[in-house]
Amino acid sequence: MKYFLIVFVFASLFSCAEKNPMSDNPLDYISDTTTISIDPKTEPYTRVIQYLNGDLYWWNPNRESISVIDLSTNQVKNTIKMERNGPNGLGKPLGFFVLNPDSIYVPTMAYKISLINSQGLWQADYDYFDYSPFGEMVASMSRYSNLIQNNNQGVLYLNLPSLQYVAPPDLNEDALNKYPPILSFNLFQGSFEIPKFRVPLAILEHKDFINFGLTITSNSLLLLHNQSNNFLEVEFNGIDYKEHNLQSELLENFSNEYFNSPRDFLSIEENMKGLYKTATNFGISYDPHRQLLYRFGWPGEEIPKDVDPMQFSSTPPYFTISIYEGADFSLIKEFTLPRNTYLAHHYFVNEKGLNLFPMHPENPAFNEDEMVIHTFDFSGLK
Repeated sequence: MKYFLIVFVFASLFSCAEKNPMSDNPLDYISDTTTISIDPKTEPYTRVIQYLNGDLYWWNPNRESISVIDLSTNQVKNTIKMERNGPNGLGKPLGFFVLNPDSIYVPTMAYKISLINSQGLWQADYDYFDYSPFGEMVASMSRYSNLIQNNNQGVLYLNLPSLQYVAPPDLNEDALNKYPPILSFNLFQGSFEIPKFRVPLAILEHKDFINFGLTITSNSLLLLHNQSNNFLEVEFNGIDYKEHNLQSELLENFSNEYFNSPRDFLSIEENMKGLYKTATNFGISYDPHRQLLYRFGWPGEEIPKDVDPMQFSSTPPYFTISIYEGADFSLIKEFTLPRNTYLAHHYFVNEKGLNLFPMHPENPAFNEDEMVIHTFDFSGLK
C-alpha cells in the first residue's frame, strides 16, 4: 500500500507536468487585461512610457503633455502640460523621467534637463552642453530603451549618443576612449559627470553606428548594442563591467552592410528600407520582481513597396521577445508576437509582469477611445 501511494504521487506529479507544458504561444502567458477609457487629450501612440508606484505616465507627443493614469482605478487622474514659452517654458521637450510625482525631469533641445512639478511648473534647469562633443542632445524615451535610469542612490543615468555620430571608418579604440556612452547626473549636487566606463573593443567588430538600449538592476546598468548581441553589465561605480553575448535564435540577421554602404544619394525612404532589411534591437527591460530580462527585437524583413517606411518605423507589424535569466542572462524562451497586434516600443514592467499594448493601428480590435493593456506573466518559465 505504501509503495502504491508513492507511485501514485509521482504519477500525479508527472501528469500535472504533462498538462502544463511550456507553451510556444505568447498569448498563453497573458494573465490580465486592462481597458482604460481615454479622451482626445491622451493619444493612443507615445514615445515615452514610465510606470511608478501604481501610476502610468504616458507622453502625448502632439500635445506635449503627460497623462497620469491611476492603474488601481483605470482613470486619468492628471494631465501635465509641458509649456514651451513663458515662465514655465521648456522649449522643445525630448521626453521625461519621473523621479516622484512632484519631480519630473525633462530633457530639452536647449541642452538642459529641466525640472517641473506635477502641475508643470518650472523648478530648475541643469545645463549639460559642455558634455556634448558633437552637439548631440540627450533624451528620455522608452522608445529603443532610451529612458533615463535611476539607481535609487541619488544618481540618474542618461544615454549619451556621441558614438552614434562617429562615422564607421573613424570607429577605433581612440574613439571609444574619447566618447563615453553614459552621462550621470547627481541629484544631490545638481551636477553632471562622465563615468570612467568606456565601451570595450569588441564592439568595433560591427563597424556601424554605436548606440545602446539601457535598463537597470539593483546594482548595475545593462546596455544592449542596438545592432548586435553585444551586452554590457556596468557596475554603479562606473568602472567595473562584464561583457556578455545574448543568445537568440530569432535575432540572427545582424549586418553592418547598410552602415558601410554609400547612402548619400538615396532618399529617406530608400535608406529606411535598407536599414530594416536586417535585424535590430528595439530595447530591453529588466523585471526586478521576477529577475528576468526582456529583449525586444526586429528580425529583419523587406518593407513592401506600398508601405510608408516612416510609418513602418513607428509601428512595425510585429516584434520579438527574448526572455533571459536575470542571474546569468542565459536564454530561457523566445516568442514572435502576432502581426499587426501590439505596438512596438510600448512596454512597461510592474508587479504583475510585462505589459504590452494591443493597439496596433492595423489591429481590427483597435479603438482609439480606449487604452488596452495585456499583462504577461513569464515567471513560470524559470
